[in-house]
Amino acid sequence: MELSLEQEKPTAVTVRCAYKRFNKYHVVLKGLNMTVPEGSIYGLLGPSGCGKTTLLSCIVGRSELDSGEIKVKAESKSNIGYMPQELALYKEFSICETLSYYGILFGMTKTQIKQRTEELVNFLQLPSEFSIIQNLSGGQQRRVSLTVALLHNPSLLILDEPTVGVDPVLSHSIWQHLLELAIKGNKTIIITTHYIEEARQAHVIGLMRGGILLAEHPPLQLMLLHNCDNLEQAFLELSQKQSTQSEEDLQMAENYPKCAKKPNKHLNDGFPVTWRRIESQFMKSVYWMKRNIPIMAFLMLLPIVQCVLFNLCIGHDPLGLHVAVVNEELVDGLSDCTQVPTRGCHLDLPLSCRYIDKLREKTIKFIEYKNIEDAKAAVHRNDAWGVMYFASNYTECLIERINLLRGASDLALNLSEVNIWMDMSNQYIGNLMRRDMLFGFVSFLRQVFTDCGWPPQVADIPIAFENAVYGNNNPSFVHFTAPAIVGLFEFYLPMMFTVGAILMEKMAGLLERSLVAGITILEVLITHVVIQFIVLSIQTLLMMIVLFVIFDNPLIGSLGLSLTLLMLIGFSGMCYGFMVSVICDTDTAATFMGLGSFFPLAMLSGMMWPLEGMHYVLQSIGWILPLTLSTEAFRAISARDWPFTHPTVYKGFLSSTGWIIYFLFATYVVIKWRKGIR
Repeated sequence: MELSLEQEKPTAVTVRCAYKRFNKYHVVLKGLNMTVPEGSIYGLLGPSGCGKTTLLSCIVGRSELDSGEIKVKAESKSNIGYMPQELALYKEFSICETLSYYGILFGMTKTQIKQRTEELVNFLQLPSEFSIIQNLSGGQQRRVSLTVALLHNPSLLILDEPTVGVDPVLSHSIWQHLLELAIKGNKTIIITTHYIEEARQAHVIGLMRGGILLAEHPPLQLMLLHNCDNLEQAFLELSQKQSTQSEEDLQMAENYPKCAKKPNKHLNDGFPVTWRRIESQFMKSVYWMKRNIPIMAFLMLLPIVQCVLFNLCIGHDPLGLHVAVVNEELVDGLSDCTQVPTRGCHLDLPLSCRYIDKLREKTIKFIEYKNIEDAKAAVHRNDAWGVMYFASNYTECLIERINLLRGASDLALNLSEVNIWMDMSNQYIGNLMRRDMLFGFVSFLRQVFTDCGWPPQVADIPIAFENAVYGNNNPSFVHFTAPAIVGLFEFYLPMMFTVGAILMEKMAGLLERSLVAGITILEVLITHVVIQFIVLSIQTLLMMIVLFVIFDNPLIGSLGLSLTLLMLIGFSGMCYGFMVSVICDTDTAATFMGLGSFFPLAMLSGMMWPLEGMHYVLQSIGWILPLTLSTEAFRAISARDWPFTHPTVYKGFLSSTGWIIYFLFATYVVIKWRKGIR
């Protein structure tokens, strides 16, 4: 049963009939009533899980009640000082940098920040204001957290476990200062603590258990009412009485009140965007980058390293491939080829030597064997990629085939062929060697015809490839994949940076503390977009220099159009990062989500294989994905110089824009559904 508190002072915080639950069977606040007198210290006591944190979250405006009412005299977040239970400080910052960030966030001038910093550092016995927080002891870090709450001299202080890890002497000093603030400064202070007897110094005690306040009285009055010598004994007695009445709580899920409309906001958030709060976010980002130079260097070097490795590893023809050869028209083997001239019309000498020499120009290396069985065994041992066999009268039969054409005997036709057995387990190497052997033979035969005064065109395949409309007649695979690689990097680098930055602040409680201090989600997004665009612009410039200047990949289209599309892809990746950040609560979940989307996007973007060569089902859905149309658009601009008005190009722009809208909308829906970033 709740007891009411006789009012002698005006109230600073009033909570009436507060109900809050996270699901049907997890009711946290069960009609709670709370009254905090102005100019007093209110000690909120209770075991873990009783709803203290949820109640405080509702008071500071970070959570909404399902039903009930909260009134706070402070009216605005900027007039509340909040110290969470977790540290919630940027450990890379110095004390001075931390207080400068929050001071600007609270709207203080530089002079005010400097003055308050000196006062609080001296009072809380902190080391030099230039000390880095991660180098401080646990108790000193807690005192810095308390300093942040006291910095802007708010009228309402909400302190969650302020004396944890603090030595008794300093704890007593902190309590004396808080009492002085309450009595002389007319400040209202709500403190949660596990040290029950420590709370006797508070003006009012609220004993909370099971989502309600069991009692709300001054400490001495509470002990007198229950004839107890200490608060712990009074709390125990009240808890035992509540346990005998707990049958009523079993019906809470069924009788949970239904609110016709959402409870009114009790704190004025002010304008959704202000320059001072934006400035504080920029300052925080500059401090963070200054303290994390190795991470920033990694972010800048990563695209360079990736582009260099891509160009050095992808698209180059393998060199030094081995082929087993059995040549029966040579008496002493391949050593006889040293006596055969490479030019001239010497039809009485082995022409197989000239063909082999032509293949050596393509860096194929030959291993000689006496018979076909031994040569094939070499392929089975992985010593060679194929076997070439020349018959004993290969040259004689080849000349007969050339001279007589339709009149050549079947024996001559068969023996003039070069028999080849390939290892086709590796499609790329197998097809490459087949190409080299085919074009090498045509080149060798044209040379023989030229030396003998015959028309070399007769030796050629009767197909003429003229100059290519786009690209060149000897394209490189790296030229095909470069646009997809750039798009992939542009999408995932901002996504990684966004997820890393926002999740780090979420998990450490930093974002929550900033939101309580008055920053808005819109301001967080605006600041992050500006910072990320600066980083992304530098990364894009470095990638463009590496890919299109140093390695000379084709970029014949509009540079401005190319950069605009890349920035749009980067913004799309950034928005994807926002969505992942609000959905995931841990970096593990974000990693799984990022990796889970990376491979489908990489495979379906046309980086590994053209979309036209994929399964028809994938072709039908592949164009919808974020990188498919934008990759084709960038390829069309860079390799074909197509303008924006071309359907392939503007579809890429529309695709990226559409995905930006989708990601932002999904982020908005998740934030609304979860009632904020948590």
